[in-house]
Amino acid sequence: MNQRDFLCDDLFVYWRIHPTRELNAFWESYLRENEDIRIPFNEAIETFEMIRNGKEILQNDDTSILHELKDKIEKGKRKKLRKLLTSSVAAILLIMLIPTFFILYKNSESVEPGKSSIGEVMSTNHIQLFTGGDILEIDNNSTLDLSGKKHTALIQNPLTRKEIDLKDHQTNKLIVPYGKRSILILADGSKVHLNSGTKMEFPSMFTEKKREIHVEGEIFIEVTKQNNTPFVIYTPHSQITVHGTSFNVSSYSEDPKEAVVLVNGLVEVKSENSVLQLQPNEMAEIENGVILHKQVDVSDYIGWTSGYLQLNRVPLNEVLKKIGRYYNVEFQYDPAIDLYDQTCSGKLFLSENIHDVLEAFSKMTYLQYNKQSDDIIFIHS
Repeated sequence: MNQRDFLCDDLFVYWRIHPTRELNAFWESYLRENEDIRIPFNEAIETFEMIRNGKEILQNDDTSILHELKDKIEKGKRKKLRKLLTSSVAAILLIMLIPTFFILYKNSESVEPGKSSIGEVMSTNHIQLFTGGDILEIDNNSTLDLSGKKHTALIQNPLTRKEIDLKDHQTNKLIVPYGKRSILILADGSKVHLNSGTKMEFPSMFTEKKREIHVEGEIFIEVTKQNNTPFVIYTPHSQITVHGTSFNVSSYSEDPKEAVVLVNGLVEVKSENSVLQLQPNEMAEIENGVILHKQVDVSDYIGWTSGYLQLNRVPLNEVLKKIGRYYNVEFQYDPAIDLYDQTCSGKLFLSENIHDVLEAFSKMTYLQYNKQSDDIIFIHS
C-alpha cells in the first residue's frame, strides 16, 4: 500500500478526524503486523494534516483526492460520526472491533455535578449487517428475510426491496443500535423481532442437526417447529433450547439480570448453575448464574413488538431506560428524585415523536422534563 491508498480509505480518514483509543490501538496493531507499510502510512498522516491545514500539496493528477478529502474533513467537523462503509483490508480486519466500538460507545460528555444519569447514547444511526467481508446498512424497521431463495437474502420495507447474496456456511451479524428496530426471518422461517441495542449472530443456512444463534440485547422470536432439529439460543448468561414456541429474551450487557418470558410452547433455560423448564406465562430471571422462576403477564414484556410498553408497577429508572433505548436518548436527573423506589403502571404508547411519550410519562408520574440537547433530557419534579 502507498500513501494514496490510505488517503482513499474511509476508515483511515475517519480515524484522523475522530481519533479514539480503540482506533489508535487498532492502527498500532495493524502497523506491528505490517511493518513494510509504516513509511507510506506516516507519509499519509503528514499529507492529511497538511491538507487539513489548507496546504495544496498533491500533484495535478491527484486533485480529485484533494477535493474529496477536503469535503470529508469539512463534514467531519460538523458531525460526530461518519458512515463507515469501506472494503479496504483495514476495514475487514476491524470487523471484530466495530461492534465493540459502535455498540458500547458512550457519550464522552460527563454528567454535571449533582446530576445522575440513566442510559447512554449510541453514536451510529444505522442498522448494520456484517456478512462475509461486507458491511451493509439497513433502513429502520426493515425486514431481512433468509427463508426464500437459497444463497439469497431479501431486505424490504414499504418503500424498498433489495436482494443480497449469501454463502451457505457463512456466519452473519446484525447490529441494531439504540433508536432502531428490525425483523429477521431466519432460513428455517423462524421470525425474530430485534429491539434497540441488540446484536445477533446467525448462519445463512442451518444444518440438519442443529439450529443455533447468538444474541445480546432483546428479541422476541417465533420458532418454526422441526421435530428432529432443536433450536438453541446462546446469550451471555444462558443457553435456551426450544422446539417450536414464541418467547421474549432480554439480555443487555449493562443489565444485572437476564429475563426469558415464554408466551407459548416449551423451553429449557440453562445457566452456569441451574436448569429450568418454562411453561407459558412464566419467566426465568437469571442473575449470577442462578435462575429464579416467576409467573408473569406476558404482555408486560412483549408489548414493545406492537409499539407500546405495558407497565405494572415498574420502577421509574427502568421505564426511562426502556424509553432511552427505544429513542436513543440519555436521561439526567437530580438524585433527590428517587427513581428507583417510585413505580408507575399503565400503557405507554411508543409514538414516532418522543415528546408525546414524555408527555404521557409526565402525566403518569407527575414529573417534568426539559430537553438539554438532541440526545439528553433532564427529568425534574
